Amino acid sequence: MAATGGPLAGVRVIDLTIWVQGPIGGTLLADLGADVIKVEKADGGDFSRGLTALFGVDLRRPDAPNLLWALCNRNKRAITLDLHHEAARAVFHRLLHGADVFLTNLHPSSLTAFAADQDAVRAVNPRIVYALALGLGEHGPWAADPCQDTVGMAYGGFMETCAASTETPYYPPGAMSDVLSGTMLAFGVLAALRERDRTGEGQYVSTSQLQSLLWLQSLNVGVAANLGEPFPVQDRRTPANPLVNTYRCADGRWIALGVILAAPWADFCDATDLTHLRDDQRFATLRDRIRNAVALTALLDAHFATAPAAHWLGRMRARGLWVAPVNRIADLLEDEQVRANGYLMDLDDGWRAPQMPFRVGGHTPTTRPAPSYGADTETVLRAAGLTDEEIVQLKARGAVW
Repeated sequence: MAATGGPLAGVRVIDLTIWVQGPIGGTLLADLGADVIKVEKADGGDFSRGLTALFGVDLRRPDAPNLLWALCNRNKRAITLDLHHEAARAVFHRLLHGADVFLTNLHPSSLTAFAADQDAVRAVNPRIVYALALGLGEHGPWAADPCQDTVGMAYGGFMETCAASTETPYYPPGAMSDVLSGTMLAFGVLAALRERDRTGEGQYVSTSQLQSLLWLQSLNVGVAANLGEPFPVQDRRTPANPLVNTYRCADGRWIALGVILAAPWADFCDATDLTHLRDDQRFATLRDRIRNAVALTALLDAHFATAPAAHWLGRMRARGLWVAPVNRIADLLEDEQVRANGYLMDLDDGWRAPQMPFRVGGHTPTTRPAPSYGADTETVLRAAGLTDEEIVQLKARGAVW
């Protein structure tokens, strides 16, 4: 069934997307109440349906589709069209005629072949919001290159940002640039819908992994662009500030300090039983602590290793100091702070997933699972005005599945 409530109730989205970047944008719009109709290719559908493992982790469960498909396509309806087929393209345009948004991350060459480029879609529906997610942008020598999150994070400097040293780049798994740019695409759609409401005119929205990663690294880019050099890769043994650092405790858990100001020094010393350091001239001022960072870090390394993380966290939190455990992803699954805020949701098919990255009033997204292959083809086509006989004929010709 189509979505019936939420801030985007009444908005219809035609979602011609694959893998993660485009689909996650459609999922966010569906979570907000839009009726998102996922258009999949014939003979298997979105490539993510068939992805059985990622980074050595089996994504399947005996009673449900694979996890990647489930997380990126919940709350949608699904139809199957073979857009290589002229008759299917005619049906596709019929769907676009009644839509508010067209969302895609297909390569521009495929969009042209499927009559789904901006000119073709705008000819069918001049008021539509045309939303396109790209790899490295619309223009320039790399614009036509294929791209996924590994390529995007490499080109966008994110592998350096995440690296532990300048010699070895690091790729953080999890398609994070796909998720980020897909989220930015949905954000742009919201702005475009507001502008269409104001002007009555159709809108164009685009983003790319490169554009989104530059935004994510605004401070990093700003420092490099305006001050002549980027932030250096941080080594926790030689930090710029020992009180903005991580420390391992007696139980093997790590804590992170964020005591960036000078004033809390006395409170920090009291909370950590280091009162003898309050008047130590090596660390008397923030400038002194920065100048003697290596010595203070070594001292704190030895000291925090004498008690478990919970001991230090309790004492410093009681003083209002900026401190947190260095959580692993697995820790967050049962974390009381995550649970208290409802930041994880249970879908109707048993999968768990993060909630939307913001709240809108009292709206709570529905938890409908990602649709099975072609589950809503006939329902959607009937709603678009096709008769049962026409649908049968289209199936016989291989235009729809």
